Amino acid sequence: MTKHLSFRAFFNFSSLNTLQRKSPIYTNVLFNELHSNKVPVKEIQIPTQWGNLAAKLWGESDTRPILALHGWQDNAGTWDPLAPMLVKNRSILALDFPGHGLSSWIPAGMQYYSWELPRLILYLKEYFKWDKVSLLCHSMGSIAGMRFACVFPDDVDFYVAVDSIIYDDYDLNLVVDKYPTLLNKGLVAQSRLSEEPPSYTQEEIAKRWHYGTQKSVDIASVKYLAERGTKPSKKDPSKYYISRDSRLKYTLFNPEDKKFVEAFVKRLKAPTLYLKAIDSPFQSDPFSVEMREVIEKNNEKFECHFVPGTHHVHLNNPERVAPIILNFLQKYNILI
Repeated sequence: MTKHLSFRAFFNFSSLNTLQRKSPIYTNVLFNELHSNKVPVKEIQIPTQWGNLAAKLWGESDTRPILALHGWQDNAGTWDPLAPMLVKNRSILALDFPGHGLSSWIPAGMQYYSWELPRLILYLKEYFKWDKVSLLCHSMGSIAGMRFACVFPDDVDFYVAVDSIIYDDYDLNLVVDKYPTLLNKGLVAQSRLSEEPPSYTQEEIAKRWHYGTQKSVDIASVKYLAERGTKPSKKDPSKYYISRDSRLKYTLFNPEDKKFVEAFVKRLKAPTLYLKAIDSPFQSDPFSVEMREVIEKNNEKFECHFVPGTHHVHLNNPERVAPIILNFLQKYNILI
């Protein structure tokens, strides 16, 4: 039987020379990974009515952790390069959303819905008996965090969002045109939940993940997501398959009325840091910019910083965002 090498180990040793030639940021990623080994990390399981939520706890602080929420079809590994740079006086609890990473899938016959995620944050607050919630978020996680921070403005002591803050505005006709395809493919996915997806070599998975994100996730960074997001194939011991719930691909993301969003974001009052990746296409439409201006007008503790990088800048180039986040936390004296 072929012995499987972990995705991260495979890339650290087997493909080092190739990645150094093709990815100029690999040195930074490797340095951050070595640094992360100095920080205590443990896996935890949080029970739910349908299974368990998996999470990765960085640090050993007795204080309430910062809750880190990843983007759509990513997982808790998205924070691996950045977390060790931020863990000092506060631990970080990086969650796998349902259907992602090592967390349980929702029951058969059900469909994923983006507004379930704020409710999940509330569940975690009640489960751990937190008095407040501290949020470090990316993409879909940022949208969920924003919604929670607006619905429960007194329950959030700070909110950090990487490259998303509200759901982007899209052409409604294009959205509606996609619904028949999403519903039909979602129904097919329901019938294949017990089937193993197509499998690939580790090099193939790295390329598929890289191109599947429109090159947002660097080849060298795929290993952090693949470590929790792939499993060895039972059909071919030399290959792996992407293990997240396939139903996630057919989530119905509903654009929201401008008046609703505006009324919503005016409720945000926690110290808020928004990091906009310059090379990302998200949150660049006029509607998103206008809503950002509404937040800035109504929340004197709102900061927006533009940083060079893709939508996954926190994963590919954590050294670009860590100092900004630390300065923000120090400014509001919320490091402890």
